[in-house]
Amino acid sequence: RVRPRRMTAGQRPVTEGTRIHIDVQLERFKASDEHEIVFPPDMSNHDRAVVHACCKKLGLKSKSHGKGEARRVHVTKPKEYKPQDHEDLHDLKLHPGSLEALSSHFQSFPQTSRELEIAAAGSLEDAWDEVDGVDGSDARGMNGQGGPHTTTTTGRKGKRPRGPPPLLMRPFANVAPHEASRRAEAFRARVAADASLAAIQRQREALPVRAFRDSLLEATRTNQVVLVAGATGCGKTTQVPQYLIDDAWANGAGAAIMCTQPRRISAITVSERVAAERGEVIGVGAVGYQIRLESKASSECSLLFCTNGVLLRRLTSPGADLMLAATSHIVVDEIHERDLFADFLAVVLRSALQRHPHLRLVLMSATVREDLFSEYFNKCPVIRVPGRTHPVADYHLEDILANVGYGGAGAGAATRRAPTADPDSPEGSAVQAATMRAFLEGTDESFDDLMSTITNGRMNGGFADEQALAGVAHAGTGATPLMAAAGKGRHVEVSRLLGCGADPCATSRDGGTAADWARRFGHEDIALTLDAAREELARIASTEQSAVSLSAYQLAADPDEVDLDLTAALLHWIVATRAEEVKRESGGVGPDGAVLVFLPGWHEISQLRDMLEQDPRFGKDVLVLPLHSMVPPAEQKRVFKRPPAGVKKLVLATNIAETAVTIDDVVFVVDSGRLKEKSYDPHTGVSTLQAAWISRASAQQRRGRAGRVRPGECYRLYSSARMASFADFQLPEMQRSPLEELCLQVRMLAEASSLGGDRGGAAAAVGTGEGSTAAFLALAPEPPVPQAIKHAVTLLQNIGALKEDESLTRLGRHLGEMPVHPRVGKMLLYATLLGVLDPVLTVACAAAYRSPFVVSTDGGREAGKAARRAFSDEAGGGSDHLAVSRAYVGWELSRSEGGGGGERRFTQRHCLSGATLNMLKGMRQQLITALTNRGLIASIHQSSKNADAGALVRAVLAVGMYPLIGRLLVPQQGGAGGG
Repeated sequence: RVRPRRMTAGQRPVTEGTRIHIDVQLERFKASDEHEIVFPPDMSNHDRAVVHACCKKLGLKSKSHGKGEARRVHVTKPKEYKPQDHEDLHDLKLHPGSLEALSSHFQSFPQTSRELEIAAAGSLEDAWDEVDGVDGSDARGMNGQGGPHTTTTTGRKGKRPRGPPPLLMRPFANVAPHEASRRAEAFRARVAADASLAAIQRQREALPVRAFRDSLLEATRTNQVVLVAGATGCGKTTQVPQYLIDDAWANGAGAAIMCTQPRRISAITVSERVAAERGEVIGVGAVGYQIRLESKASSECSLLFCTNGVLLRRLTSPGADLMLAATSHIVVDEIHERDLFADFLAVVLRSALQRHPHLRLVLMSATVREDLFSEYFNKCPVIRVPGRTHPVADYHLEDILANVGYGGAGAGAATRRAPTADPDSPEGSAVQAATMRAFLEGTDESFDDLMSTITNGRMNGGFADEQALAGVAHAGTGATPLMAAAGKGRHVEVSRLLGCGADPCATSRDGGTAADWARRFGHEDIALTLDAAREELARIASTEQSAVSLSAYQLAADPDEVDLDLTAALLHWIVATRAEEVKRESGGVGPDGAVLVFLPGWHEISQLRDMLEQDPRFGKDVLVLPLHSMVPPAEQKRVFKRPPAGVKKLVLATNIAETAVTIDDVVFVVDSGRLKEKSYDPHTGVSTLQAAWISRASAQQRRGRAGRVRPGECYRLYSSARMASFADFQLPEMQRSPLEELCLQVRMLAEASSLGGDRGGAAAAVGTGEGSTAAFLALAPEPPVPQAIKHAVTLLQNIGALKEDESLTRLGRHLGEMPVHPRVGKMLLYATLLGVLDPVLTVACAAAYRSPFVVSTDGGREAGKAARRAFSDEAGGGSDHLAVSRAYVGWELSRSEGGGGGERRFTQRHCLSGATLNMLKGMRQQLITALTNRGLIASIHQSSKNADAGALVRAVLAVGMYPLIGRLLVPQQGGAGGG
């Protein structure tokens, strides 16, 4: 059984219905043009506290006014942030430590004559020209030293390559008809020679999408854009690209197909599956993949799987037109995810199609908004493909609580019996006498008298309750009026008594119910009626009990957190009880069904994994596997393999498992109903990453993951009322995210065309001059808020990435090529230049993800603060950022010196999250690889020679965080202070 939860500090006993109403009101207000909303005065203190908490999450301002019954909550939108004019700003004076660090640096690395000229000119553009080595004179490494790492792929010292990226596919026009026919014949020969490959082809033929192959191919011949709306499990992701390539070869033509996926793991797993279906080794034959920092493709590659970001980088590089001219088809899968890259690709590709009439675009999704995208691409045809899944049963939170034995406050309150009148009262005695007479005589007159006694009796000076009198039992036999009517076969009286509320579950002295009395005297039809009434009463009682338990649970639960204790209890019930029942129901045929758990993020995945691995109820016969982008690829592949006989597989995943990957042995789905989502306020420019409720479309996608091999079950850790409040679709990321990276890519796209020598192709729609970036993004299927674009362009100009006319600076060009936010990219570039990369790299990763310090709610909050303060003091004091860097260094040492035990002791002693630190380690390595591949550093060691210079590190952090910096204004004596 699951113990009832206790409310933690700060939680409020507010019903879910009230919370949903508050959420809806505030979301509508935020999306409206109104400036204020006032909640009614009938709210309790707890209700008002929930309003204040929700406003804080949504970036709204709230304040209570009035007293007593007139107290109301006023909610307003924050005023738009406007930076001070330059005349109001003061020069920041360098700390003596900073001056000393700079002096030491320039003594070790004296300035060249060229650098002195640039400094005298005061031009930032000239400074970045020097970093680029544009004039080829005296160019030094990015860390201020000469060295071999300044040589890039061009082999020219200090020169950054700006040519087109290498095309990993063979241009389709370069494939002669006889070669295309040879490739098709080679594939048929492989199938004929390999029995297992032939079996795979038979499986392909049985997929639902196979019936639509001919109509799909015909649509691509006659239309530039085709939309495939295929249900989960129909086979569209793996089969549509193969249909295109096989059709081209069969007609003696070449094919060069780029197929995009929203995630790296999807691009890898799908490409490997397609290669296996064609009897090839990935990266050797016609199938390959390319993701950031990794690719596997041969010179004969005709089908390249990649991420949306990879394709976008190609389209924003010089030579994009040449790449498009060499490509026959572009397939954009999972278009429904609506991430920044997907919507940006839609704009770019729609423009590119006009210049490349040969190019075919296939959009695919399981939950796509068909009307939106079909209209966007000139009313392109839509091919709808049904899925092939078994039925899936749905269970919500109210059902789950009963399954796991939750005992909340008030449990059992719904099982109370109907009230009965006092049998010794005059009315009760009259009913007993009338019941005995009716049963003994069995006449119409006697039963009329019984019913009249029940309906006309008086109790306590008023009209008696019919339900109470109908439940009076005879003192000697325990028989009720309903039993007497049932035993005598009186259909009319049985119906009337049930209508009065008589209890069909009541028993006489011999233990018989009214249905038993009916059967005893040969009235089976009445017995069946009473059985049905008893079952309905039990169902109503169960529903009432579920409502009581649900309300008790929700009043004690934190709606913003996933209840991992309840999740673990549910998983134990599924593994220990329900899975065995399902297997028996299916006759014991087939493997054990896997369980797929949807969680918001890595933090919840790692916490639940640790809980399950330490729980003695989950032994060696349970395999717990995380599925997340930070899990090594080799580990990720384990989730797709079936476990040994007798072992049950539990997969803990984020929304990556909704549609991006398919685990074909899943029978049970546990849906937390949450995901990590970016939220952006265009008025304040503040961006947050927080857990949010999913959409109905996502809920259906998660449900569809069950039932792949046999009838499945979906357990939703939220109520049916909460699901009814979900939005139909998730808001596009373009409308809820800061747009600095996207705007920078728009400018990269514009420059790519100018370097390529024309203004056509993908960049044709990008204008020049002030407002051109906003004009381009206005072409998106659902454009971002203009204020968000304005904020992004202003920030890029403030940090030196864009000029006033919105064209790229050289710094902007560097930042556009880095896989991080421009502000973080600038911080890393300066850290590289000044030799403090290592500590700044950790700070940058923590800023992009989360702090590794654990915020405890069980009394350890002060210990966490003390640990953070101690690390900050080690770094010179007064810096949460440097505290993170020091904590990371200490964690790395504990891993190398003390092994797993030393690491655990270190994280526990210093209130750190091992899972978060592991995530930061992976992110650091990705950025180091990116910087190395771009020729910006030779090694992390060479670029971190001044890592111990705290003042220099702080200076780089200030540069990187600009304009999010401030200055404390010391209060004047006798006047008001400021800050």
